[in-house]
Amino acid sequence: MAKPQIPETLAPDLLERLRARFHPWELIKDWGLTIESVTPGTASMHLVPTKSVLNSSRGIVNGGVLATMADMVGAVALSTAFDGAMPFATSDLHIRYLEPAKGEVLGEGRVIRFSGRGAILECRLSCGGHLVALCTANFAIKHGIGG
Repeated sequence: MAKPQIPETLAPDLLERLRARFHPWELIKDWGLTIESVTPGTASMHLVPTKSVLNSSRGIVNGGVLATMADMVGAVALSTAFDGAMPFATSDLHIRYLEPAKGEVLGEGRVIRFSGRGAILECRLSCGGHLVALCTANFAIKHGIGG
């Protein structure tokens, strides 16, 4: 069996297909969250916080929302290895909150290690150029690379 690899190029319509899959998703439809870009093994998302994701009147984004965003940007980054398919599931996620996320959040996910059985990703969440959360996530790939 050949070692799985992140492709060198992506289908030109991959970003549009991923947006069509996620943007109407009930959980996040009122969050102000969008998939901004994908490149081989990476993805970025942007959160323009709505009232439904804020913890307080001070405009602090809820930590659970940030964890969900980190998980999603990691999954989208990994999906680039499968032409947008997601034959994998999050097996664990560790997030370290560094400071409150006040305002718009940029999420960036990157595949660190990839095999036929799993992948490790790093996800960075920033506000105004300041890192507010750092996350590592492990994804179990179902039924090997072809699953």
